[in-house]
Amino acid sequence: MLHYYTSMSTKQQAQIICMKHFGHIVLMMLLEAAMVCLCNCATAQDGTTTVIPIKKTKLSLKPNTDFDQRFSFIDKESVNIWGYRVGVIVNDKYKVGIGGYFLNQDTTIVKTDALGRPTSKLQRKLYFGTIYYEPYLFQKELVEMSLVFELGYGRAVLDSANRRRNGNIPATIVTVEDKQDFVPAGVGISFNFKAPDIKGLHFLTYIGINAMTGLRKTIFESDLKNNFDGWYWSIGGAIFLDKILADAKARKQSKKAALDALL
Repeated sequence: MLHYYTSMSTKQQAQIICMKHFGHIVLMMLLEAAMVCLCNCATAQDGTTTVIPIKKTKLSLKPNTDFDQRFSFIDKESVNIWGYRVGVIVNDKYKVGIGGYFLNQDTTIVKTDALGRPTSKLQRKLYFGTIYYEPYLFQKELVEMSLVFELGYGRAVLDSANRRRNGNIPATIVTVEDKQDFVPAGVGISFNFKAPDIKGLHFLTYIGINAMTGLRKTIFESDLKNNFDGWYWSIGGAIFLDKILADAKARKQSKKAALDALL
């Protein structure tokens, strides 16, 4: 064979090599054509064609609201922070919304003079709002669990009432007001407990209990002498507006269908 190639001219050798490559290309094309024919025959014999549907997600928004009373500690003192949240449930996957909170507390921080008489007292007020994002971890018929992520802005007002004494002169009270801005963030876990659907007491399914626990962290404050960080827990009532509206819509459609049947 080696003698055969060496005896041929360079042009003849190139022609033979080109013919071999061309044969390989033709063979590959024939194999691909055969595979296509086999697939077409199988589809024709079966009489069905597999079509992968493309699902278009329709945006679903449902109203959501609940009371949010939070028990917490500020400067090692227990406090009750009152609040309320409103938002929407998006595609039954997560909640987004806003919350408003306030605190009005007479602290136990009291200063006394040498005779033990109170000379000053501190009153703390907090007002802040938040936006929240709450993805569901799971949803069952009677219980839901979700994570809560929050970011807000608020103002703290500290009123310090100072009682001044000067000999036999009656004491005078001087109030000093200190205001500061702060930006709280938080992360927590929330549970919604629902009532079972009892015959004759269906309205109970519209209300439930919300329980939450989490951590509050101040990521900015204009005055560092106060610490608003700490754990919190909450328990309060929940109103399932989405279920109320869904039942109202179902009743309306049922009445419409009954009227159409009479016509």
